[in-house]
Amino acid sequence: MNAQSYSPIYAPSSSISGGGYQCVNQYNNAPLPYAYFTVNTAVYLYTNSHLHDDPSHVYSSIKPTSGYADSNGVFRPTLTTSLVGQAETLLISCTYAGNTAYANANYAVGYNDVYYNDHSAIWVKIGGSDTGGGTNHGTTTSNRYMQSGPAYDLYYATLGYLIATGVSKVCVNDMALPFGGKFDICNQAGLCTSGVTPWQSPHSQHDRGTAVDVAASAGQGCAAAGGSGVNVPQFINYCVLNGALAQYSYNEGNHAHCGFSAPTWPH
Repeated sequence: MNAQSYSPIYAPSSSISGGGYQCVNQYNNAPLPYAYFTVNTAVYLYTNSHLHDDPSHVYSSIKPTSGYADSNGVFRPTLTTSLVGQAETLLISCTYAGNTAYANANYAVGYNDVYYNDHSAIWVKIGGSDTGGGTNHGTTTSNRYMQSGPAYDLYYATLGYLIATGVSKVCVNDMALPFGGKFDICNQAGLCTSGVTPWQSPHSQHDRGTAVDVAASAGQGCAAAGGSGVNVPQFINYCVLNGALAQYSYNEGNHAHCGFSAPTWPH
């Protein structure tokens, strides 16, 4: 399931205000002026393949959290989304003439332009629980999302590399999560380096579905599935020839990181 399964969808690190909320009368046809509202945010855990939780879990905020509707019965808070792509909800109460009603409004934090991306004829998927990966994002299907433009660029970069080298398949690891947003590889005690906070990972170029990691060795189940590691500088060169930005494409030792656009800030 990706962010497109939810409505509305709000981009990470954005501010949403406007229409507001209304209480209506018992006939559901007349807004109640000056009704008193409370509103808070909450997160649906384990969505967007975040299969972990801890007390520092980040989710969106809203202000003000309480107040009175205007003369037209409208209460207009502002939602500020976090960097983390996930399913969330607003918890709303409305009080008028001593009576209180409750409701919730679901939404997604994420992007609606990332799609599942896999070509089994040229790529072997690695990095998930089914291939020995341990970042608490589930199987390899969970880290396999990209925007369509970068996905095509990667496809043609791979074809060029395969033709030049005679390799049949390469081992493809992280792209983006189903909703996009924070790809928090730093998700547990022991995986975070000193001074790094969970949910604020350094894996930021993958948040927007425009980057990919391609393995330099045939580990993590790749060799058993018929894949090969790549010559990292050579593969990066094919990425750049097919649309990747050289300044955001790196030799990270055990993998090639190809970035097909500049990172989105803040990240």
